[in-house]
Amino acid sequence: MMDLQLFKDFLASLSQVFPVNFDFRDIKENVLFSGNNKVSLPISRGLETVADQVIRKESFQYLCIEDKYDLFGVPVLNSGRVVGVLTACNNGVEQDVAGRKIYPAHHMEQLLTHLAGLIEDKLSSLDESEKLAEELAKSFEDLNLYARIATQVKTLRFSPAKLDALNQDLLESMRVQMTFASMLNRPEYNSLVTAGEIDAKITESSAFIEALIDAIPPDAPSLVDNYFIVNNSSQTPGYQKMHAEPFRFLGVMIRYGGIFYGWLGMVSFNLKEIFRQGEMQLLISVAQQVALVISNSDLYRDLELFVINVCKSLVYAIEAKDAYTRGHSERVNRYCMLMAESLNLDKEQKNVLNWASVLHDVGKIGTPESILNKSGKLTAAEYEIVKAHPLKGYGILRPMDRLADSLPGILYHHERYDGGGYPQGLQGEEIPRYARIIAIADTFDAISSHRAYRSAKSGKEALKIIKEVAGSQLDPELVEVFETVFHTSLDQEEYRDNTPTALSLQA
Repeated sequence: MMDLQLFKDFLASLSQVFPVNFDFRDIKENVLFSGNNKVSLPISRGLETVADQVIRKESFQYLCIEDKYDLFGVPVLNSGRVVGVLTACNNGVEQDVAGRKIYPAHHMEQLLTHLAGLIEDKLSSLDESEKLAEELAKSFEDLNLYARIATQVKTLRFSPAKLDALNQDLLESMRVQMTFASMLNRPEYNSLVTAGEIDAKITESSAFIEALIDAIPPDAPSLVDNYFIVNNSSQTPGYQKMHAEPFRFLGVMIRYGGIFYGWLGMVSFNLKEIFRQGEMQLLISVAQQVALVISNSDLYRDLELFVINVCKSLVYAIEAKDAYTRGHSERVNRYCMLMAESLNLDKEQKNVLNWASVLHDVGKIGTPESILNKSGKLTAAEYEIVKAHPLKGYGILRPMDRLADSLPGILYHHERYDGGGYPQGLQGEEIPRYARIIAIADTFDAISSHRAYRSAKSGKEALKIIKEVAGSQLDPELVEVFETVFHTSLDQEEYRDNTPTALSLQA
């Protein structure tokens, strides 16, 4: 059985308040903890009998001995199996002034069943934590594999700039005056390139392109082959009144794997030219490639978000294994975002700091648990392993483009303002601003939280220590910002319970 100190203390307290003694024993009937060990030999043997009956029958059991002592027991389950027995007995005071039993059997059954349920929940939580720990090593290997292949995957990334360049090439080679990409649900990919006098002819380009697409008949036979063509607008229903001058228009569907993304199109008022069959097939092929690249870009983005969320989950899994650091990354994130508000950082800057603060300790995935949870002083060799976690975190997250601006905050959050930190010994404003902010939040939470090697300080005590190391360990100007945040937002909070702060993290 695992550590259930919380329940040991709770049951001991109950035994002091009520004339009932509680015991919890495993299936071998070894008493794991007891509310009060001072029981007579007959009672002790009676409890053993009750426990044996509970284990055999897997249900509540009751026994009365010496016509005076009531003994009760219920099974404690884990994964559907009996793993222990919770027993209770009175101290010999069996009736109240009205002659009724103080603790009737059915009332004790309800109480013990409820207490056993709490123990079962704790055991289940501990089991889940162990399973998460077993998955850490596997996940770390998966992250390293992703890091190795991500550079190749990123060649498939897509951007509006690529569409602009593509449309410029089409404009020059297809003898047209307008090329565009219009995405149904991806306005960030919309692209328009024009040439010559067409800007004077079409003053509202977006509205004109929308009208072109809306006028395409949904039952047009050519749509089976992913295109629609207008050789002369004055002779094509739906397009005759779209502009005073006749024009030609070719639109090709951007579609891949059954997903329709939008249209790639071109327009020209020069009717002396026509859209040749070869040019149409080329545009269809180009549209297919665009769709493929967008699809791959989406897959890469989804993979990247998945890996980021895996990293977040692993950080929380590491913290969940150790009650002393549980919720650390969430609290550091909250303190950093409060500082961001005080510093008037813009939305993008807050997003960068948000990810950097949440993932600042992701490198600890590769740190042995024996070191992370060590209660005594680390050896020199162990300290060197701990010092490697910023660089490990940087290496894990470096392939992810969306985290590029957050990486300096992750890599340098253990640098000291006086240059005595790690991994590079940066000094003063050489240390990236995000890293200096995280360093303050990280230090405050470390001081104001319980650790295996010391008790937590109060928030005010922690702030005092923070101010004492301003200028040596921490940026003095940012410490002043944190002091303001503390007095306006944190002064009334309690830090000793290590309760994680609920966050809404945006990908």
